[in-house]
Amino acid sequence: MRPDMPNIQLSHLGICVENIARMEEFYTKVLGFTVTDRGSTLGLDLVFMSRDPRHHHEIVLSSGRPPGLGRNTITPVFGPVINQISFSLGTLSELQQMYRYLQAVHPGEYLCANHGVSWSIYFDDPEGNKIEIFVDTVWYITQPVLEPMDLMRPEAEILAETQALCAKGQNFQSIAAWREKIGMVMAG
Repeated sequence: MRPDMPNIQLSHLGICVENIARMEEFYTKVLGFTVTDRGSTLGLDLVFMSRDPRHHHEIVLSSGRPPGLGRNTITPVFGPVINQISFSLGTLSELQQMYRYLQAVHPGEYLCANHGVSWSIYFDDPEGNKIEIFVDTVWYITQPVLEPMDLMRPEAEILAETQALCAKGQNFQSIAAWREKIGMVMAG
């Protein structure tokens, strides 16, 4: 955070979509969002959604995505326009629970990844935008790191594997130590 400017924070994400009904169904039925409002303006249909009553919307879907954008042919692991839309969970066991749930309700391809600083599940929404659901770890290593992982192994094995991965990485330290250092950088 720079001392000469107000502390802006990421609040919500707007996504232009081709099929607003299909995307609304995915975000409500698969990811558990609640529609908080809907309407039209400037010739666009809008659906506002949130999972937190403190926020009117965390996601807003808007009609108006140009047809035929297709897949990302340069970097197929990411969406055609949005690199990824990321949602956090609090614990590794919650991430494992979410993975089981997703496989049951949203069949498709999943990449489970160990980044050292976090564990992630990556998959596509119905229009090819990459979704990430992740949990932070207690360690920091220089990024990027991406090791495919079996998320369904016992937590103790995943923790031991992650600590070993981090110990071999650049700038290995606790996330608390890293946050303190980056906080000083941000403060100027």
